[in-house]
Amino acid sequence: MRQVQPATGVGVHRDACGGVIVTVQWEGFDKLSEFLNETPGVTRKMVRGALFSAAEDMMSESKRRTPVDTGRLRSTGHVKPPEEKGGKVEVTMAYGTDYAIYVHERPASHPTGQMKYLESAVNEGANGLTDRLISDVLNRIGKT
Repeated sequence: MRQVQPATGVGVHRDACGGVIVTVQWEGFDKLSEFLNETPGVTRKMVRGALFSAAEDMMSESKRRTPVDTGRLRSTGHVKPPEEKGGKVEVTMAYGTDYAIYVHERPASHPTGQMKYLESAVNEGANGLTDRLISDVLNRIGKT
């Protein structure tokens, strides 16, 4: 199966509360689309669930990479439920502090963690993502 390529477009911005949000676009989801079109009985709900689960895994890895001073930043990492927009399913991963963007983007000396903690976890999580999503959906419909 064709693998999802590393992110082709990455954007980092603040949400309304000042938290950091990384927006990622990937090439290579054509295999997943083919699979969904060819597999009867697969519902969008199952796809949303599989994508949400993958995003939660990436967020967990991101939290392991998040610099820690007081632990507040790490505790605000979250994944929002999937939304359908324009025929596409979107999952948002974010950190909800007013300083998250600064910790994410600026190198600093931290006893633990790293900068780009969310972006790097998402980029690494993209490797093999299509295959994992297909496998997850198959497990959900009992086809494995």
